[in-house]
Amino acid sequence: MVETRPLEGTEQQRGDIEQEGAAAAEVSSMPGVPNEPPAEPDGADLPEVETVDEEGLGSAAPRATMSRQDVYVRPMRAGKPVSDGPIARMATWLKYTLSSELQRREWAVDEQLAHVPPMTRPNTVAVISPKGGVGKTTISFVLGNLLASELRMRVVALDANPDFGTLASLAPDEFRSKRSLAELLADSERVDSPAELHPYVARLPTGLHLLGAPAHAEVMAQMTPGLYSRLLDFLERFYEVVILDLGTGITDPLAQFAVDRADQTVVITTPEWVTAAGVLGALRYLQLEQGTLVLNQAPAGRHEGNREVIEANFRRHAVETSATIPYDDRLRVMLDTGTYSLEDLKLSTRVPVKELGAAIAFNFV
Repeated sequence: MVETRPLEGTEQQRGDIEQEGAAAAEVSSMPGVPNEPPAEPDGADLPEVETVDEEGLGSAAPRATMSRQDVYVRPMRAGKPVSDGPIARMATWLKYTLSSELQRREWAVDEQLAHVPPMTRPNTVAVISPKGGVGKTTISFVLGNLLASELRMRVVALDANPDFGTLASLAPDEFRSKRSLAELLADSERVDSPAELHPYVARLPTGLHLLGAPAHAEVMAQMTPGLYSRLLDFLERFYEVVILDLGTGITDPLAQFAVDRADQTVVITTPEWVTAAGVLGALRYLQLEQGTLVLNQAPAGRHEGNREVIEANFRRHAVETSATIPYDDRLRVMLDTGTYSLEDLKLSTRVPVKELGAAIAFNFV
């Protein structure tokens, strides 16, 4: 057993020091006695104090006193605690069990879109087809809207159709711009900020910007691949994604330039044998490193054909199928009236549109 003793000596020593200090104060206050600084106490009698040099003070980062997890111990979602008890797990199981396969696909793709990896530089996407009327402009528009609204990317869709393209016409009337890509190219040296760029583009509520083609065919005919290259260099200063909505054909110089310049190429066809066979035959003129196939305007029912055969043949040309988008009359009316809304699409259309967006987004570099 250790015997403890009161620190009598220490208390006595402290009292003596206090008395000596008081006496010294009295003497120094007397007239004729000069004030001298008190003598430095012996370092051996004081405890050691850690010192920090100036360099350490300058480089030391302030320590956080608390984290958000200290305050909110339970995971939160939309301002409410996330329940993970047995009742919540049972409710989640029932929700998935009783839901349709299409609904489960949407939940899965929503989860994918929430975890898209960050981009390292601006990306260009070319939307092409050797056939007309297959929906290139529609796909360019819905893809751009999804990337802008769901992923909060800065996206511009550019009408590169030399034959009176209609991409800019899909914007609601109040958001349209009267200027075209040719005017922007001519004024590009005087445009140095997003605010100065705004008059040239249609800015949609979803965040997508549309850059229209010239209204006059003779002006559009003067747009060479070299001028498009200058325009893309300029747009990449302001946007993360540039979508090129090309005209019909894949062998003309502009289409060849777009495919060579693009980071990804989206090939559009309808699932009919006549159209798909024509698109497939034209692909041999392209050297695609990464292509995505969209089967657009797909009919429903037993006469829809064997899509697996079409998809297998496109895969031989390095083109993977990412979405089969059904014919949707409501989508057609939305586009024609300028009232497009992703969330208001039928589930059977909304899901493949989201799957297309996820496939493109996960291939960004």
